[in-house]
Amino acid sequence: MALFSMVMMWLLGLGLWTPLNLIANTFWRGAPLGGRFSLPAAIAGAGIHLTMAILVGIVIAGAATRFPAARSLVIAGGVVLATVLWPVMQFGVWRTVDASAALDFTPWVFAMAHVLFGMLAATFAALWIDDADPRTGLPAQPEHRDRQATGDPA
Repeated sequence: MALFSMVMMWLLGLGLWTPLNLIANTFWRGAPLGGRFSLPAAIAGAGIHLTMAILVGIVIAGAATRFPAARSLVIAGGVVLATVLWPVMQFGVWRTVDASAALDFTPWVFAMAHVLFGMLAATFAALWIDDADPRTGLPAQPEHRDRQATGDPA
């Protein structure tokens, strides 16, 4: 999310460091609101961003392991979760905590960053789970286990 946001804000002429500065400004009002580089703001912004990404990633990974589903549904669920999380964060939580930073972050960049994060986090989570059997919705079992359970030697 951070890298995508940084590149997009730079391409829009708003400054490469703007996303990290805005995130840092949420908790440290001395951080610049624009694209000027500030080492403390970059460290604070990256740290806050990584903490939030880890927390949401844990939720996605936990849901992927808790609810058996096809990997494609896990990925779709990650995208949906991130898409729902975006307006809550940008227009709810962040605007309540630091309205100036939330207003300065280009909404479509923040939205696309959330969608990309949800897709990638859920994809990585889906790699660690067994794909669901489309007939039952339960985790697929290897064919030889099914034969052993029924006593079928074939």
